Amino acid sequence: MPSRQDPLYGHIEPEHLSLRNSPALACFLNSLARESSAVQFIEQHDRLMYQLPLSQERVIHIPVHYYSQLGNHHYQLPALLQDEHGVQSLSSHALIELILNEPALVGVVTTEQKSLFMARVLESQHNTQQAIQYSPYQEALFNDALNFQTAEQGLLIGHSFHPAPKSREQFSLEDAKRYSPEFGGHFALHWLLVDSDRILSGSSAGKSFSARIAELVAHDAKLTTIHQQAELDNKTLLPVHPWQWAIIAKLPAVERYVQSGQITHLSEQGATWYPTSSTRSLYAPTLPYMLKFSLSVKLTNSIRHLSLKEVIRGTRLNDLFQQTSLSDQLGQGQGFQLMQEPAFMGLLDEDGAVIDATLVAFRDNLLADVPEQEAVVLATLTQQNPYGGASLVAERVRAFAKHTTPSKDEHQAAITWFSEYCRHTVVPLFNLQANFGIVFLAHQQNIVLQMKNGCPVGMYFRDCQGTGYTDLAFQCFGESLGADKDALENYWNQDKVRRYFAYYLIINSTFNVISSMAAHLNIEEATLVSVLRQHLQTLLASGVKDDRCLRYVLDNDVLCCKGNFFCYLQNFNENSIPDPAVIYFDLPNPMAHQPELAHV
Repeated sequence: MPSRQDPLYGHIEPEHLSLRNSPALACFLNSLARESSAVQFIEQHDRLMYQLPLSQERVIHIPVHYYSQLGNHHYQLPALLQDEHGVQSLSSHALIELILNEPALVGVVTTEQKSLFMARVLESQHNTQQAIQYSPYQEALFNDALNFQTAEQGLLIGHSFHPAPKSREQFSLEDAKRYSPEFGGHFALHWLLVDSDRILSGSSAGKSFSARIAELVAHDAKLTTIHQQAELDNKTLLPVHPWQWAIIAKLPAVERYVQSGQITHLSEQGATWYPTSSTRSLYAPTLPYMLKFSLSVKLTNSIRHLSLKEVIRGTRLNDLFQQTSLSDQLGQGQGFQLMQEPAFMGLLDEDGAVIDATLVAFRDNLLADVPEQEAVVLATLTQQNPYGGASLVAERVRAFAKHTTPSKDEHQAAITWFSEYCRHTVVPLFNLQANFGIVFLAHQQNIVLQMKNGCPVGMYFRDCQGTGYTDLAFQCFGESLGADKDALENYWNQDKVRRYFAYYLIINSTFNVISSMAAHLNIEEATLVSVLRQHLQTLLASGVKDDRCLRYVLDNDVLCCKGNFFCYLQNFNENSIPDPAVIYFDLPNPMAHQPELAHV
């Protein structure tokens, strides 16, 4: 292909033309802009430019296709390098390399950090391009109604403020095609028959663990028979992710268990399972449970191993929600619904300690009876459309506008749609924090919107490992939680609530909904921010028991925000660093002093 002249870019090399629509690179650029004060936005030639000043009188310009007050910008690539020789277009690799070699942008970084970061970022961008090209769903993700399975496997881009949202170290290409959601992966589980004294299990709400295993295998006559006989032989069935089996089978303790007959490998059995957007959580459409496994893969910022304390959180939460005051907060069929994690199991080593790499949590499948219901994970709704059209959330607003009687204009439909999102998502989660002291880390992959005619009618929350309890929870549920709050590993003080809860629900989730709508609809981000503010003010005015986090979100000039770019650049594992607060920084709060709408 010959090179060409472009009225905006000038000379463009043909290998760079494919960058014109690169949401993966937008994730990289947006995460850098959010965290580095050196990034500037300037007007040049009647266009808004993302500007990166470099040493030696060089500068990088990237035309901005959509500027977001909330930071979720869209770009018109390729980037342009201006130096003493003129202007040249940059490949993705060249752009990232220039940024990494500029201390004014990224600070002092070691050669090893640069090399590792570069490899991971380019791997993520390659993975994203592969997903876009080979997704079995393609443009249907943005044009058709989506059931839960399709929406989970339709997250092609990943975290919109992360330099490498689709990094998955340890997976080969063949692994990715089979085990990653964006390729439409599906497979059967491996099953182990294990001496029961080598198993640690937990169950909640008065149901035995054996009963839950029986429910899990009831779809398969062979597994049911094996389970029944195992109970007589003091053995237990353990489901294992097939990729993870190749890892744990090499553990010395597991090798000895197999050799001694304490573990019998039954190979693949039973239903077909589908990886969801988190990769390690699996879904089989009509089964009563989803399964969340430890997976020895580094996905974005951390190795995805469960821990014993995390799976216990799920059983504790399920027991707690047997309380009448909490169960009354849950919708029946629609509204706020919680995908509880009522049981777990894992192998014990020869010293009686659980092997984290073998842990699996059971998650209630609330869609078992309605597998075709439109239930869409928020991250899929808000991702930039890599095929060149509008985001899925914008398309759903347009569909909703057409279904109303009389039909709404796009502006009013957007306000109504977002108000329903707030009513079914933001308000219930803030209510649990402010009136019950229960905190859910509500990031985009933990929120699944239930929709009808394109509009939210309810919300499923999942992932109970991201939960915590404040002083208010101990006042309300002291008999269940125990008297010693410091003995509870997920007790949260006020600083922690402000840092994590506000970040995940407001910045990570809700601000992305706003920017993804405004980028394609006849609505300003500031208008939707005002709608959000009014919903939170209404909750505050109702007289909540703990108003500190609400007032922080409404009135503080800055909000605590997670810094994925520099966390990743410095190769931190956010699940194991001594103080995760070091990867957070202050972000200007657009809700502070926001003018209010007359009504929502």
